[in-house]
Formats: sequence, structure tokens, C-alpha cells
Amino acid sequence: MRPMRLDMAGFTVFREETTVDFTDADFFALVGPTGSGKSTVLDAICFALYGTVPRWGGTRGLANALAPSANEARVRLVFESAGARYVATRVVRRDGRGTVKTANAGLQLMPAGFDVTKLDTGLSPEDLGEVVAGTPAEMERAVLEAVGLPYEQFTSCVLLPQGQFADFLHAKPATRQQILVNLLGLGVYEEVQKRAVERAGHLRANNFERWLLAEALDLLVDGASRILRELSNGQYDLVHDKGEFFVVDHHDAGLRRAVRTLSGGETFQASLALALALSEQLAGMSTTAASLESIVLDEGFGTLDAATLDTVAATLENLAARGDRMVGVVTHVPALADRIPVRFEVRKDARTARVERTGL
Repeated sequence: MRPMRLDMAGFTVFREETTVDFTDADFFALVGPTGSGKSTVLDAICFALYGTVPRWGGTRGLANALAPSANEARVRLVFESAGARYVATRVVRRDGRGTVKTANAGLQLMPAGFDVTKLDTGLSPEDLGEVVAGTPAEMERAVLEAVGLPYEQFTSCVLLPQGQFADFLHAKPATRQQILVNLLGLGVYEEVQKRAVERAGHLRANNFERWLLAEALDLLVDGASRILRELSNGQYDLVHDKGEFFVVDHHDAGLRRAVRTLSGGETFQASLALALALSEQLAGMSTTAASLESIVLDEGFGTLDAATLDTVAATLENLAARGDRMVGVVTHVPALADRIPVRFEVRKDARTARVERTGL
């Protein structure tokens, strides 16, 4: 899934009509003050596809879609997936009794080579696509077929949980295990384990979970080490031993260093590698053909010293240079945004938030 254009109106902080044009934005930054609406742009992409966003706590949080005092919110996302172009639309309304419901939801498969600018100039009959979903229930199935990822995997594969992995690296072993369970979505396997124990009382309750976590962690670290080596230009590998994580520094005679000794920039590299490895593994586990054509991450720094800025910027440039997907970064740091070719500057006044594209 690769976003091409996002239109919002009445959606949370975007009270007025706002368009975000992702055309040729292979490497972009969402930048602006805290609370301006940077993350809301990502929320809108997720909402257009799945009808909810992670920080709403599920579909019961639908009222969060409406801007204050607004009675309608509209979101439209044009995206590409596996060479095909789609338009996903959702409209939310508040009725006279104050109940907020989805009034419209749909997905269209557009004609080959569909020109996105015609959404502004007007569509001809030849531009009208095939309606593949017209209700929220149909959307769930159609989006899964188009994107290849269910909601839970999309929020880890495309909207990377890089910050959670930074916490994961430095957490105590007991806390780290729960973070891993949450990131990998192992709840379904825990349920299988509980049922197995109920049916066969001789099984030890913790054996299955312990084995599953060990296997998952080995696969995750192996994948992350390969990616970290690429992102660091061959300097680092990532390993784990007896519940602790280390990097192997090939620029220092293979010295093995505990992750707690890593600088901010090095921690960013390691956590990003873990997040990318998780993304690839979850996509590989999808029951349909997942199309990983874009990733977005929050770099997580309030400020960056010169050395950390250089490391983070170089890492992101290496990631974008792979050329296999669009790379987006949410950042609070103007100096980092200045090193990224396309910037979407998000600003908010007393009435609405706005997005302005600068750079290429």
C-alpha cells in the first residue's frame, strides 16, 4: 500500500478541507509543533482503510473522528497496491440524538493509469472505477484483499512501532516479554495454549508460551541483525544472549556491547531494524499477498545533538535508498526535516489544522 493523495474535512483537528498530495514523495517528513496534527495525518490513512485508529481504542472510539462541534467528517484516500489504484472513502455523521455512526464507506478500483488530479477537475464516465465495497462490512474484506494486511498487522507493518522497540531494548526482562507479546500479537497463541492446557492437564502451563517467545525472538533478532548491518553500512550486528541484547561492532574488532551503552543514534538504528524485521515477518505471515510499499515511523526525539542527528539522518537516507518502498518520518526536529527532500509542514490555528508541502 502506497498513499497517493489524502483528503480530509471535519476530521479531528482538520476542520476545514485539507489535501495531502503524496505524489513523488518517496522520502518525506511530517513536521510541525507538538499537537499540530502530524499524527492525525497517519490516523486518517488508517481510518480510511480500516475505520479506526490505534489510539482510539477500537471502533467504539468513532466519535473521535469528528472535529469539535462538527457533525460530519469525511476522509478519502487514493492509494496504490500491487500496481492497482484504489479510492477508499469514509463518512462519519452525528445524528440528532448525538449518536456518531459511519454514514458511508466504500472502496473503488480505479481504471489503469487513473489521474489523481481529476478529483479536482472533475471525473468523466471513463474515470469511474469498479465499486468493490459499499458498506463497512464489505470494506473489511475488500481492503484485506487490496492491501494484504488486516488492521492489526497494518499498524505494525506500515506504521512502524519503532518507539516501542526502543523501550523494548532497554526494558527489564519481565517487562520486555510483555512488550514482545504485544508487538507480535501473540494473544491468539496464548489462547491456543490455554485451551491445550484445559484439555490436557499434564501439560505445563508455561512451556508453550516460553517456547513460542523464544522462537519468535530468535527469528526477529536474526532479521533485525541483517537489516541493522545494512542500515549501519556494515558496522553493527544485533545478537541476544540469556535475555540481554548486544550489538557487535565490526569497526571495533568485533567488540560486543550491551544495548544500554548505545548512544541515542545507535539505539534508533537498532530499534528501527527490529521494527522493520517485525514488519517483514508479519507481512510474510499474512494470509493474502501483502503489499509493503510504504512505511512511516516516528523518530521519537524531542531534540537531537549533532552526532545523533547525523546518525539518524544517515540511517533514514540508507533506508530510503533501498528504493523498495516509500519512507515517511514524523519528526519534531526541524534540523532532521531539513535533510529530507519532501516535507509536509503541519500547522494549527484556533479553527483548523493545515498541511503545506515544501521541498521537491
